[in-house]
Amino acid sequence: MSLVMQAVYMFTLAQLVVAGPLAFCVIPAPVIKSSTPIQNMTSNFPWAIRRDGGGGGTISGKHIVNFADTTTSNPDALRKLGFLPFASNSIAIAGEDGMHVTDTGVGKNVGVKQMWPFATSKSPINGETREENKPNHRYAIWPNTNIVSACGGACGYTVSNVLDITILPYAENFLYSTLAKITIGNEGPTVKREAVALWYKYEMNYGDFGLARARDGSNDIFLFAAPEKSFGMKVARVCETEIADKTKYLFWNGKTWSKNPPGALDSTANIFQYNEGGFGPGTGDIFWNKHLNTWISVFNDEMSAYSMFRLMYSTTGNILGPWSEKPIDAYKPFSCGDNKSNLLCSVPYNYGTHAYPDIDTTGKTLLLSWTYDGQQTMFSTIEFE
Repeated sequence: MSLVMQAVYMFTLAQLVVAGPLAFCVIPAPVIKSSTPIQNMTSNFPWAIRRDGGGGGTISGKHIVNFADTTTSNPDALRKLGFLPFASNSIAIAGEDGMHVTDTGVGKNVGVKQMWPFATSKSPINGETREENKPNHRYAIWPNTNIVSACGGACGYTVSNVLDITILPYAENFLYSTLAKITIGNEGPTVKREAVALWYKYEMNYGDFGLARARDGSNDIFLFAAPEKSFGMKVARVCETEIADKTKYLFWNGKTWSKNPPGALDSTANIFQYNEGGFGPGTGDIFWNKHLNTWISVFNDEMSAYSMFRLMYSTTGNILGPWSEKPIDAYKPFSCGDNKSNLLCSVPYNYGTHAYPDIDTTGKTLLLSWTYDGQQTMFSTIEFE
């Protein structure tokens, strides 16, 4: 080692001793510069598509978006079948702007194809057949989470909730979450449920809020959870190759990564705290933003009637924080309260709020979406300074 290099090395060590191992540069708060006019999602289908949910990701270089209940407003099908084609879920391939999508059809494209399979006697999954519909009940798989790229970019993983729904009177009963692996072939997206039941209602639903790849050189995937009354965000991690095995997960407990998950209401295990009027984080996403050079989380809170997009960010660039103490109001979306027409909303509040960081990988702009009136996906793009 040259004398110059030795001097640099010793100076660096001295700086570390003085500053300590926890020294860091505080990242400034993001500033939203502007937002674009609202646009509605459009499909390659000639009819209107009514759906909710959301959450996207990139697989094999293509951006895809998950949806929950999907109805194809095909008048010919209504005349012939007596009902409009319906699917419990769907997946669309988005164009470069993320707002114009290509749907996969079923039955000579009379309706949008259901993508997530159910575990029934006709289509068992890993020997499971528990999702048979019963009289006055139906099972639903409602994707509302992003998709994290995996398999070197050739696949993606995501988590969705499985529900038992009473038709009359209408009531939702959450059963468990399920882990899926998504690929794209010549016939469009294919969903394989790697774990029919990942987390049950008495467990913390890691991955329900979102998933992201670790940035520490490992092959790990982070899975995020925002339990009700936890007022913050919790995180687990697992190697990509073991993501379907819960026994391999490590959970952040506020001090270290542990094999044992923290309690749902243990706020010391949150990577960030969020409590606005007694409501915690609702739906949203966590991801690395290249432009801001840190992790950010964009979401609405559990008080759906107040549909503001909130933004929290890591002040150090570390997923574990510290994070910002107060949320930034990132964007106020159009809602039914803003509708001045005579058309009344069937669902008076927005939900299914999501961000799509893959649309602009520079991080300078960020595409946002939300479900309006329970059936329409709206978009706007914000720009950071």
